[in-house]
Amino acid sequence: MPDCTVIEWEELIDSSDVTPEHWAKMAQSIEVNYYDYDGFVIVHGTDTMAYTAAALSFMLSNLAKTVVLTGSILPFGEPHSDARRNIIVSTLIAGVCNIPEVCVFFNTYLLRGCRSVKVDSGSIAAFESPNFPPLATLGVGIHFNHHLLMPAPKGRFQVHTNMENSILVLRMVPGFADLESLRESAVKGVVLSLYGTGNAPAKQQKFIDWLRRFNERGIAVVAVSQCLKGQVELNAYAVGSRLLSVGVISAGDMTVEAAVTKLSYLLGRGMTLPQISRAFEMSLRGEVTETNGDEDIFRGFAGVVSKL
Repeated sequence: MPDCTVIEWEELIDSSDVTPEHWAKMAQSIEVNYYDYDGFVIVHGTDTMAYTAAALSFMLSNLAKTVVLTGSILPFGEPHSDARRNIIVSTLIAGVCNIPEVCVFFNTYLLRGCRSVKVDSGSIAAFESPNFPPLATLGVGIHFNHHLLMPAPKGRFQVHTNMENSILVLRMVPGFADLESLRESAVKGVVLSLYGTGNAPAKQQKFIDWLRRFNERGIAVVAVSQCLKGQVELNAYAVGSRLLSVGVISAGDMTVEAAVTKLSYLLGRGMTLPQISRAFEMSLRGEVTETNGDEDIFRGFAGVVSKL
């Protein structure tokens, strides 16, 4: 086993109480210790682990070391707890393997952090990566899919802790068509969880009008799919085309967790609505499958965003 240092927070919290302020504290702890250690393991409750993993993926820019989040379904004190293996394997991966990204290790899989999602509340196989293969699989040994790993960064490691909190997630259900309640809200961004490939009640003119008003106010509206697998394709049907026409942004095959934290990160960096829209077309941390090959998508925004 690698030599380890354990840093324990003075106040331990349930993961359902995690906020962006806690993400910032984790990121700053990694920043302070970055050059003294080969990798980092964060032991985290499972309920919001996917959100934290996605958030740290964006907050840790030019990450050249391994960060692994793990936890357990069963308490550590239980004789048959899954905590021991998860923590031991995570420590081995973080201390020995050179994986320059934020990951989640759970049960037998090492997953990209910004692709992971909790899929089962009562199984030790609690996490999956629905739209991206595992980075590694635990068997007799650990088998890595090296071709899937993020390349080593070229820039200097940086930490960005300013994350926008005022983001609302709305899940479409039959009959929902009115966003009147948001008229006076201070929301800065909205993530819409839509049917299938990005369908919504487009015949409800009130709904479309409110989306248009959001766009005019500079409020980013990002569309994700309610389906666990697949992606949003707003140009696939007439319904989606109407959403595109009023400025709704497609999140492609991103998870809800990744879409929320990416939007939080981009707003925290002070980006404008056009910049956010274009940023969602590209993969910053491997969070989405790119559909256009423009790697220099911020060329026209020099001076606003230097490095994401």
